[in-house]
Amino acid sequence: MAPLTATEITTRLAAALLAGALVGLERERKHRPAGFRTMILISLGSCGFVVAGLSALSAFPDTGQAEVSRILQGLMSGIGFLGAGAVIQNKKAVRGLTTAAAVWVTAALGAMCGIGQFVLAGILAAFTLFTLIVLERVEERYFPEPDFDNHDQSAAASELKGEGPRHPPESTPPANR
Repeated sequence: MAPLTATEITTRLAAALLAGALVGLERERKHRPAGFRTMILISLGSCGFVVAGLSALSAFPDTGQAEVSRILQGLMSGIGFLGAGAVIQNKKAVRGLTTAAAVWVTAALGAMCGIGQFVLAGILAAFTLFTLIVLERVEERYFPEPDFDNHDQSAAASELKGEGPRHPPESTPPANR
């Protein structure tokens, strides 16, 4: 198997970014916990692991496919548990999914560097940073988080009943509010 060119790597990662974005847009539209950027990172990470495996086979032709496959499988499984530790769930929302996905993509970056695929790692790192930084602005603009806080609704209802706004007295120290 011939090594992948930088153009082939970029094309594959760009396709993964687009595929993840399409799924993420649909999830984001429905306000699901794993949304736009999370799905992109999962897709990029998966692509990164597969391309890293393919690159390892071409870089180390004497190494059997089974050895490379076992290394990548162990890495993907282990990092999944680490990412799960970043996820926090409460009654109102699930937090940390993008962080968990970023941990997973970062593991793919490490795997690529480990097998000497620096071009692949650089391109994946650029796409990952694009997803985390630039696309965060897109997500915030077009998919603002819904307000799950009932406090604002109850305060508005109190004001309508003539009870006035619910604000603590100004003399109360902030720690006791």
